[in-house]
Amino acid sequence: MIQQTIDVLKKFEGFSSRAYWDVNAYRIGYGSDTITSPNGSFKKVKKGDQITKEQADLDLARRIPEFEKVIIRQVGFDAWNKLPDQAKAGLISFAYNYGSIAKKSLREAIVRGNLNEIADTLVTSTLNDNAKLSQNVREALKARRRYEAELIRTAQPTILSAKIDIKKILGLVLIAGALTYLEKNIRK
Repeated sequence: MIQQTIDVLKKFEGFSSRAYWDVNAYRIGYGSDTITSPNGSFKKVKKGDQITKEQADLDLARRIPEFEKVIIRQVGFDAWNKLPDQAKAGLISFAYNYGSIAKKSLREAIVRGNLNEIADTLVTSTLNDNAKLSQNVREALKARRRYEAELIRTAQPTILSAKIDIKKILGLVLIAGALTYLEKNIRK
């Protein structure tokens, strides 16, 4: 999941070796407001900072689990773990862009766990956002939301999310076995 998330973020964030102002903070690398050192420590980006792609990769790898933890706090461990990795990648991309799963309707959809509902809510709940930005930026953000939604919608269920179905199937097998046993013994 981490590599898929990295690929999505790189696709939409792009790389900048120099610090630039973006809405509320200086950003660098792949849209990050931090620079991570090889020892894992990090600092806030400030005007004039420069980094390499390797440093940006290191920062991204550190930040993805942080965003995953934010989402888990918002929707719960069970709801998050039932989602397929591809859906998680789309949601982490959204959270990376917004700072969290900022939309209550999206958090509620994640808890319910229906991938189509999550994808639809991700797109519809953000349609009117960013009205003050240029038309080009708004269209790019809408394209990103559609891409994230498609990742979620087309995700294949994980073994963990299929566990409930396995329990149901096992129960049906046991019932069928019991009925077969009873049928054979009643006929005797």
